[in-house]
Amino acid sequence: MIITSTDELESIAPQWDALWRRSPNATPFQSPHWLLPWWRAFGSDNPYVIASSSSDGALTALAPLYILRDEDSNESLGMFIGTGISDYLDVLGDAADVASDITSADCMLWDLQQLRPTSSLLSMPVSDGWSDNVEDQEPCPVLDLTKLDQLLSTHSRKKLRYYHRCAEREGPVTFESASKESLDTFLGALFELHAARWRRRGLPGVLADETTQQFHRDAARRMLDAGALRMYAMRIGDRIRAVFYGFAHHDTVYYYLSGYDPDLEKISIGNTIVAHAIEEAQRAGATTFDFLRGAEEYKYSWGASDRMNRRRQLFRA
Repeated sequence: MIITSTDELESIAPQWDALWRRSPNATPFQSPHWLLPWWRAFGSDNPYVIASSSSDGALTALAPLYILRDEDSNESLGMFIGTGISDYLDVLGDAADVASDITSADCMLWDLQQLRPTSSLLSMPVSDGWSDNVEDQEPCPVLDLTKLDQLLSTHSRKKLRYYHRCAEREGPVTFESASKESLDTFLGALFELHAARWRRRGLPGVLADETTQQFHRDAARRMLDAGALRMYAMRIGDRIRAVFYGFAHHDTVYYYLSGYDPDLEKISIGNTIVAHAIEEAQRAGATTFDFLRGAEEYKYSWGASDRMNRRRQLFRA
């Protein structure tokens, strides 16, 4: 089945959610809770979502794709819904179940980005009349929480305790988890704190425009309802001074963004809120903490190691 309208896409959300929950290699970025808000905020033209079902009607595979067309040049480009701000993209289920519909589409080039090394799309055979290119794209540092005691140095632990004590000198330190009642407040604080840091560099930051903020309001609300949101606020006194914004699925917690008061940068308040998120992940039984895209130095200070995302492009001959 090929889904080519937003209404059709919305209508399969419950089956999509069920497939996402039972797919062992899925991440939050393949869920309807992330991709439906993305499509409403950033989508253009029509979706080209390939869905495969069993005899009882349950979804067995889903490829959330769309195609951009230039009518003047007759050129077309196919991509994943979510491309750009999603750290992992992929087919839910086996790519073999959707391969023929990908290569039979009226599309000259498929640019399939942010694939993890285990993606079945990377091993999908190239059909006659097509050629491909596969390349490394971006590293995603990943922390094995089962080995954190060995990976985190004694010096790093001492620094974390020192910075926490420094924060306590500013006032009583408390941490809160997002709820339905507090979510809007947490998001507002995230937008403001994230922007405050970037303003000091003379830049707007990735959360500055209203469309992006509305997307995150929608996605965060859906993730919260799905039990997949991991969002924490750190208060010093009665003010929120740092916010962690991430997600969880199966045994992994994903660190998407954070914001913190740049006036407290010298006491590493950003690391303090990440430390809290890691402690909460361990307490919940997670075995992996994924820092997502970007080779920032602080990620490796925790003992994270790179997992390289890949990109596969399919060209019609």
